[in-house]
Amino acid sequence: MLPALILNAIYWYRYNSKHGLHNFKNQLLALVVSFIYYFGLLSVALAISHYNYLQLPVWFPAFFFPYNLTSLTIAVGMFYDNLGWMFIGTFWSALLGIGLYQARTKQLPKLNGKQLTGLVVLMIVSLLPIYQNFANNLKFTNSYGEVSSLHLSQYRPFAGSKHLATVHKSTNLSIPSDYPKLNGATALYPVYSAAAQALYKGVSPNQGAKLVRVDSTPKAFNSLLKKKSDVIFMAKPSTTQFKAAKAQHVDLKLTKIGTEAFVFFVNQKNPVSNLSVKQLQSIYQQKTLFWSSVGGQFNYIQPFQRPEGSGSQTAMEQMVMKGRKMVKPMRYQEFDAMDGVVDGVAGYNNHTNAIGYSFRFFATQMMHNQRIKLIKINGVAPTPQNIRNGKYPLVGSFYAITRGHPSRNSRRLIAWLKSDDGQTLINRTGYVGIKK
Repeated sequence: MLPALILNAIYWYRYNSKHGLHNFKNQLLALVVSFIYYFGLLSVALAISHYNYLQLPVWFPAFFFPYNLTSLTIAVGMFYDNLGWMFIGTFWSALLGIGLYQARTKQLPKLNGKQLTGLVVLMIVSLLPIYQNFANNLKFTNSYGEVSSLHLSQYRPFAGSKHLATVHKSTNLSIPSDYPKLNGATALYPVYSAAAQALYKGVSPNQGAKLVRVDSTPKAFNSLLKKKSDVIFMAKPSTTQFKAAKAQHVDLKLTKIGTEAFVFFVNQKNPVSNLSVKQLQSIYQQKTLFWSSVGGQFNYIQPFQRPEGSGSQTAMEQMVMKGRKMVKPMRYQEFDAMDGVVDGVAGYNNHTNAIGYSFRFFATQMMHNQRIKLIKINGVAPTPQNIRNGKYPLVGSFYAITRGHPSRNSRRLIAWLKSDDGQTLINRTGYVGIKK
């Protein structure tokens, strides 16, 4: 911003020099009127939106017309936290350029008491964004690492973890060598980590950390294509991922091992507790913009998303949107990590206008965020019973995926996961197996 303001000061200096302007007071009056208009309307819009920058797009365009080019650019980019400083910087840098010219030509007028008082008032008003930013930080609480915590280390195999499920009896399979290298979605880490701990024999914690990795869905999928992993665990790959495998001449073998509910959650203070699939589609197409349209308060809906290729984004596209195009998210509406979506929704502790999605086990068991609540879909809650009986409408499968010709131990591992013992492990982890 600073280089732009310096250029603005230079522009006003050269403009005065070129046209030989001598009336400092008229120029100052014009700048003050412009400043009051732009910064004043921004301040009003901020006050109405309770100093929530993410709520500001609802009110700002209604007040602020016409846009100048700078303001339009900032509005499109959602840089509202810097907009007040831009107006103030523009005003004072222009005043600096004019003042320097007037001083150089010895035409700078002396200000009387009222004018000096007015200048001091303008200086004080120019500090208002400090309060506005402070008020916004009070309204939007960054709860990462405070309200909830995702500790993947508690699911690390061969480290004496009490969080991993067990079969409670000797299994009919053990793998003492040639261990398959595992990777997968963050949400499924407790499943395949528990499986490795149950089957792999003679593995140290350090060795286990190399054999059983958790790199998120896109990275895990790429590791399979590059032969860095033998078996990965994830939801059904996206169309783009299938195309990537085909382009690299990799045949994929998918084995269904369990099911899981795809869930939506909102801030616990949001009065909305049920949405239909059609309403979700409308929200993520931005045809429905306000919570009041679906039984909530008059608040702008902030629909959070995940990056393309992630497991939850693929599930969203396949199970909910079903070919309908989602509106591309703003920069603050997309989260690389699954826990970011949960914490992001929970962070709206004073503005309950966010909605996000994930998988049931991850949102309720791996994350322990008490500031979110799962909502019913088509009137049905995502309980294990409703997943099994098919009443919950958004149920997807998760798979053990290998390249076309997996190793013997990879095949044995997958077969075990489909057996009674493996299904018991999956159920005890918190997912719903394919066997009733």
